[in-house]
Amino acid sequence: MKNIRIIFVMTFLIVCFGYGFSLDESADVKKARKIHKDALVIDAHAHPMIYLYSTPDRLELGKETDTSQVDFETMKKGGLDAVFLSVPLVRDPSEARPIEKILKNIAYVRSQVNKYSDLAEIALTSADIRRLHKAGKRAIVLSIEYQSPLEGRIDTLRRYYDSGVRLITVGHTQIDRIAESDSDAEGTEGLSQFGREMVKEMNRLGMIIDITHTGDILQKDIIRESNAPVVASHSCARALHDIPRNIPDDIMRAIAKKGGAVMSTFYSGHLSSQYTAKRQEIKKVYDQKRAELEKKYKESDDEFIKALIALEESILPRHVDIEVLIDHIDHTVKVAGVDHAGFGSDFGGIYNPIGLETAEGLPLITYHMLKRDYKAEDIKKFLGGNLLRVFEEVERIARETR
Repeated sequence: MKNIRIIFVMTFLIVCFGYGFSLDESADVKKARKIHKDALVIDAHAHPMIYLYSTPDRLELGKETDTSQVDFETMKKGGLDAVFLSVPLVRDPSEARPIEKILKNIAYVRSQVNKYSDLAEIALTSADIRRLHKAGKRAIVLSIEYQSPLEGRIDTLRRYYDSGVRLITVGHTQIDRIAESDSDAEGTEGLSQFGREMVKEMNRLGMIIDITHTGDILQKDIIRESNAPVVASHSCARALHDIPRNIPDDIMRAIAKKGGAVMSTFYSGHLSSQYTAKRQEIKKVYDQKRAELEKKYKESDDEFIKALIALEESILPRHVDIEVLIDHIDHTVKVAGVDHAGFGSDFGGIYNPIGLETAEGLPLITYHMLKRDYKAEDIKKFLGGNLLRVFEEVERIARETR
């Protein structure tokens, strides 16, 4: 991953000084830097891990490492003031009780934040985010993205809320009975009675509903059922890359009409059909070589990680250009409106546009939006203002409901 750092530095130098920029044009870099510094920058969805296969105690949130994409130091370098940090931390789905695993991981994140309390704090409210921003600390908002995190029980929401969780991605590879069956792989099912109860309880508690990963019909049902705004925390525009995982224009408009936001994500496979096609071409070879590495280094996670990184750098297609991400942002703004757009990086195990390999690269987004004639205030809305407004509205509705 050291190569990632090198790529970022080279990219930023090119942006600042390359391509024949004149002295007048270099003022754009200074302007972008100031806009980014003045903004309250919030990532709607990130994981605090990469290549983390064993136990969460391998994780150090407070330190920049060769394999971390988002940590407190990298956040500070990239001007990332707050992150909706998703648990569980590891990708091992073998444990039988999701609730126990999630609560255990929440406790570990809290221990890490306490360990580096001079750098970050857990934020439970939108006011906490503003307070920590003024104090120069990173705000960590707990969120959940997992298979069946409720185990079919509404009362679990209260346990998560009391543990500090403020956003749940309500669907993944399984959707926890919120649809008319346990699996909605075809995206053709609407909300079940359990799903309606879940939506109402999240509204009552003041938890942000994230419809990422759910099918179109289910997304529309959730938007209609919810009294509060909802978000798609890490989703791109289907009009630019036609895959079910991305958001179609009509749902973008529905999210905006409800007061919510669509957060563009950085994964190259969600941004570009060309990238996706190239990955499919090499998938069989990649899966075979990866399996060989898992067998060879089964006694050493560290050696496996190093070998896997080397394999990926040698075999995976080149990541997309950042301009492709800006195209998705442009489309979202055009369809949903500038007040209903943001970003959810999905940092922590994805293949991002060149220059955005870690949170350190986030100022590049500000620079490229400025180059496309976005106004400073609109850029600030995108960087975090819109998501903070959604959080505040969810809190307001919860107070009124209770």
